[in-house]
Amino acid sequence: MAETIKIINQANSELNIIQGSRTLDLINRLTKLDAEEKETLLYESESILKNCVNPIETIGSTTGIAIGYVQSGKTMSFTTLTALAIDNRFRIIIYFAGIKVNLLEQTTNRLKKDLLTDSDNSRFFKVYQSPTITDNVHLKIKGALLLNHKPAILITVLKHHKHISELTKIFDTYEVKEALGNNGVLIIDDEADQASLNTYGRKNSKSEDWEEDEFSSTYSSILNLRAALPNHSYIQYTATPQGPLLINIMDLLSPKFHKVLTPGKSYTGGKTFFEENTDLIISIPEGEVYHHKKNQLSECPQSLINALQIFICGVAITVNIQDKENFLSMLIHADSLKDVSRQFYDWVKMMKDSWEDRLKLPDGDPSKTELIEQFKENYNEAVRRIQNPPEFEAVMVEVLQVILDTNIELVIAGSKEIDWSNATAHILVGADMLNRGYTVEGLMVSYMPRYSIGKSNADTIQQRCRFFGYKRNFLDSCRVFLPNESIMEYREYVEHEEIFRTNLKEHSLEEYEQLLILSGNVNPTRNNILSVDLIKHKLSGWRQLNALQHIDENNIFVENFISNINFKNYEDFGTPDRRHRYVKLEINVAIEFLKNFKIANMPDALRKSSTIQYLRFLADKKEVNHVYIFQMAYSVEEGRRRSLDTEDGKLKINNIFSGRALSGTDKYPGDKGICFEDSICIQIHRIRLKHYSMQWDNKLIHTLGIYYPEDFAHSFVGINK
Repeated sequence: MAETIKIINQANSELNIIQGSRTLDLINRLTKLDAEEKETLLYESESILKNCVNPIETIGSTTGIAIGYVQSGKTMSFTTLTALAIDNRFRIIIYFAGIKVNLLEQTTNRLKKDLLTDSDNSRFFKVYQSPTITDNVHLKIKGALLLNHKPAILITVLKHHKHISELTKIFDTYEVKEALGNNGVLIIDDEADQASLNTYGRKNSKSEDWEEDEFSSTYSSILNLRAALPNHSYIQYTATPQGPLLINIMDLLSPKFHKVLTPGKSYTGGKTFFEENTDLIISIPEGEVYHHKKNQLSECPQSLINALQIFICGVAITVNIQDKENFLSMLIHADSLKDVSRQFYDWVKMMKDSWEDRLKLPDGDPSKTELIEQFKENYNEAVRRIQNPPEFEAVMVEVLQVILDTNIELVIAGSKEIDWSNATAHILVGADMLNRGYTVEGLMVSYMPRYSIGKSNADTIQQRCRFFGYKRNFLDSCRVFLPNESIMEYREYVEHEEIFRTNLKEHSLEEYEQLLILSGNVNPTRNNILSVDLIKHKLSGWRQLNALQHIDENNIFVENFISNINFKNYEDFGTPDRRHRYVKLEINVAIEFLKNFKIANMPDALRKSSTIQYLRFLADKKEVNHVYIFQMAYSVEEGRRRSLDTEDGKLKINNIFSGRALSGTDKYPGDKGICFEDSICIQIHRIRLKHYSMQWDNKLIHTLGIYYPEDFAHSFVGINK
């Protein structure tokens, strides 16, 4: 066999970044940041932008990840990135603003507020939320692109396949294509919902290919949008991904760079609560931890009553007496079921109304006296960390005022946006609507009695970290009520997060990916993805990919790859169409090849990422250390002719593999006989398409055929799913 070859990739050139009027205007208005914080914000935003594709008349795409803490100001980071991008001649910025309407509106309003798009800077911006063809937005975008003063076009959409597909239609119109040309689009994926990445591989394991579900159809729509943009940079903002999750992101998205974001000095996150100030965490007794099956509560738990009174005392002190904040909030997150949220909402409203009535009674009334004694116990907890706190009597004078000015909100689907400035105190009761991405302003007390059966995963813990944020100014009044199990899980999560961030700061993604693989930390996830059924039915025998998007990029990439390789000739079968050559590559080089080859249909994207996982698994088990890459019909420069058909409404190459010839002098085993049995084989096919349309007919593309030896599938031992 041939020697194994290792390839060293050349680094891409970086953009020269300028700080122009849009950036300086934004930075000068961020008065809550000191000079050092502003400098850090600019430096990190520039680090992201300089790795993006040149926005002027370039064909290419790239993916990057910006990694921050939960509630640490990722929105400020991508708003600064937006301003910098505009100053550096990006005309269109697209935002995937979460999977809930409230997050979409929150992001749109925040961008408008921070960039002054509706007031002083309206001339420099055009903002579209969930645009559609029927609203003629494609004509508006075309017009904006042609304006001499070059306004920036900001587009916010839900991260949902219907909304993203509608946006793709806009970018596929002749008007927008002509006006945009090969100029750059920046895509910002805010709070990417990565939980699905952990389970995508197990879907439909017994079919030969992956089928679309809600997650994959959304991801597929993103691939289609990206394929419609000849020049774009895709930046995914996320809280720190854990080891297994990072591997999945790497394989499915193939990011080229990352940036670990620095929080502001007043940020209070996991370290603040679970390492430095553990006395801010209060344990909820096991009998008061709600679960809709295991522990339904028939009455309002005492721990919730205590939390409410501590919150009211805290608002009375911090807002009414000390005048340190304009308002403060409390979050109650009990269970994922809406009926449970309603139950807790009813309890809170009943308590508030009852306390209001009792505090209005004459002094000396037994009911009022009893309530004041209750408040006194919780006042002691509320002021425990406050230096020179106001006397209890002074606080009680303000308690009724706080109760009268408390807004209680049940936050479920269809809830209205909260007007934070319209009350002294806000109490939010809800579940999933208060999870990922939702910002609770001025959050002081969190009550989260959610019972978990078994260990929560890191992504679930992250989603519930709403009590992290910028609250140094009132930290001594903050309290977090959690079950004991949750407290342990948070501590473990925080410890791992800090180690993870340190490693990500010190290594490139590729280096850290290798460290994770070598450490064995990703094996549980890999087993999760590579089930016996999946290997047996999907990663066995021959498969072809339909690389019908990113054609120009793939053609350039493959031709550069081939020019840097010393191939060996395979057996000569007599005609140019049957002359092939191959190279034996290290597994890591083959993985890098697959990552750089662009795929933009969901089944093939999942095949590619699962193939990468499979290669890693085989390498871990010391089954193989190499892969074969074949250049098929290498001397046929014009490409082999293949029909492009429509199957279930989607374009598909009829069959990339030439068949067998079993008789006569020109015997040929067929393209599927061009392989070795001791490892996975990847065939590069140069194809000239045949189609009835001018758009596709005679188009030159490169696509791949992959062979998974049957023996590997038979010997695979994993999880039967």
